Amino acid sequence: MANAKSSGWLKWVIILIVLGGTGWGAWNWKLSQGSPEEVIFRTNSVSRGDITQLVKANGAIVPVKTVIVGSQVSGIIKDLKADFNSRVTQGDLIAQIDPSTFEQNVGQAEAELANSKAGLELAQVNFKRANELREANLIPVSEHDKALADLHQAQAGFKIREAAVKKANVDLDRTKIYAPISGLVIIRAVDVGQTVAASMNAPTLFQIAQDLTKMRIEAAVSEADVGGVEEGQAVTFLVDAFQGRTFKGKVQQVRFAPTTNQNVVTYTTIVEVSNPDLKLRPGMTADASIITAEKIGVLKIPNAALRYRPPESSMLIDTNSPSAPGKTNQLAGAKAAGESGEGRPNRDEMRKRFESMTPEERETMRARFGGGRPGGRSEEPRAEGPVTRTVYILADPSAAPGKQLAKAVKVKVGITDNSSTEVLEGLNEGDTVIIGAVAAAGAAGLTTAGRGPTTPMGSPFGGGGMRPR
Repeated sequence: MANAKSSGWLKWVIILIVLGGTGWGAWNWKLSQGSPEEVIFRTNSVSRGDITQLVKANGAIVPVKTVIVGSQVSGIIKDLKADFNSRVTQGDLIAQIDPSTFEQNVGQAEAELANSKAGLELAQVNFKRANELREANLIPVSEHDKALADLHQAQAGFKIREAAVKKANVDLDRTKIYAPISGLVIIRAVDVGQTVAASMNAPTLFQIAQDLTKMRIEAAVSEADVGGVEEGQAVTFLVDAFQGRTFKGKVQQVRFAPTTNQNVVTYTTIVEVSNPDLKLRPGMTADASIITAEKIGVLKIPNAALRYRPPESSMLIDTNSPSAPGKTNQLAGAKAAGESGEGRPNRDEMRKRFESMTPEERETMRARFGGGRPGGRSEEPRAEGPVTRTVYILADPSAAPGKQLAKAVKVKVGITDNSSTEVLEGLNEGDTVIIGAVAAAGAAGLTTAGRGPTTPMGSPFGGGGMRPR
């Protein structure tokens, strides 16, 4: 008997929990739907102004021409004539390698040359004697031929020794390191007493920048932006060493060779920079802005107007483009037919409805249900020419706040920057566009931006509430 009573109480508790959850879900769903009275739109006027379209890129500042000075011979650094920041002229002696070993090599080569010269003279005398005896038929032909071969061998040996002397002198001359260009020493890689070994690669002694009054930036431009970058475009950039000062440059070259780092593809863009006061130094990081387009005194709207999508309950399906008969009813019917009795989308019905629509109706459908991109947000225009976008204006500007409806308008837009976009067609100066919305009193009380009203914080079962999707 006791078990039966416990089961009855448990049954009623479960029923109450289910009813409470159902009621809370219905209440939450109703709030998420919103209504024209629950939304107050935030607006902005279409105005005229300047728009500068930029491509951002980072890169290092480097000299236009840099020469690495090395050594072709091995030895100990005996003397240094240049240091960091030293100005040198082409041909100046900047380092000396200990020449003792090379001087001995020259002396040995000269001695071997003298010995070879004596051997050559002996071979010439022997050949002359053998030639006279052969003419008198006093020696056989073989001895005459041997004397001739000895002469040729002595001549070749003399040439080898001559070349050895020249090589020893060249190596001796290479112990003196001269500046190959005029410029500023920016790196000194050795000290006096240090041994340098020239084997497969020449050791680096100095690095000389030819002219620091002319610098360049090797900027990395992403593959998404490189299409708008061209030679001759103006560039502004900042460096951390001089906060608040803007430097200027110009695009000199856009290289075709790609650079891939962690699956990110970039293209090196060379920006030439004038540096008359020598404030810019090699190795500084520059935050460059490449001006790809610039227009003065054009109609513009905030970028937020292109991203915002009003809640469905606050939208008036009406555009300034030609509409097919019965378009509003068809779109409404698609929404109704696309939901089952439980509120879940019927994909087959929605697909059939969508396929039967005209291209214009499909575009309106995409704009209404999130612009065809995840999250209901659309990207800023990246096309080279004008593109058509959808913005929203107040259907009745005289309506009281909270009772206004949004009207979709097709516009052609041009270039864009971080805050505004150029308007080519569809709006006039002074028109008002919707850039967002806030919940009215008695509703959520939260700011919305393209997602409709949000659910109040707190629920009968705890937690922070849910955001409608």
